[in-house]
Amino acid sequence: MLKALMTTNRLRTACTALLLGFGIAALPALAADKSILPSNKPAPSLPAEKPEASGQSEAAADTHEHGSYENVREVFSGDLTVAGEKVTFPQQNPSVRAIVVTMEPGEKTAWHQHGSPLFAYILQGEVTVIYDGIGKKLFREGEGLLEAMTVTHQGENTGQGPAKILAVFLLGDDSEPVTEEDPPGAELEKVK
Repeated sequence: MLKALMTTNRLRTACTALLLGFGIAALPALAADKSILPSNKPAPSLPAEKPEASGQSEAAADTHEHGSYENVREVFSGDLTVAGEKVTFPQQNPSVRAIVVTMEPGEKTAWHQHGSPLFAYILQGEVTVIYDGIGKKLFREGEGLLEAMTVTHQGENTGQGPAKILAVFLLGDDSEPVTEEDPPGAELEKVK
């Protein structure tokens, strides 16, 4: 056992010497991707320095906010849905489900609601959504939105070509991504 331990230590020492002899730059990159974890990130035990307090330039402040990504365009930031609802996140069994919905020109969704937060990003085309009691809103390629949760709505591809929408559902609390609803006014029709 002692002989095996000595051999392991010799091997480790030899490998270290070999690595130092060739230099780290000669080896393939095995370190973390610097674009994901910027080198200027403060240690967890140190408070983050505010860019304006440290005299950093605007570019440095942007790097601080977005990491070391060179090209960042914010598509959405907020805590209210398009219907003005305050976002509340699921507390039990949280999960994320992301899908891409493709709609042909003139295609409509059923009238529906979302029982949990839904971030949508229009990848291609345009979609017009009718919200019960609110009216119509047009969303075009490149726009992000926090979709209504408890307001019944219907989407339609009002563009000339296919519309593609990235839909990211924040599920939990036994909620469903989509719950079909009767069209607005349908209960009045049933009474007649």
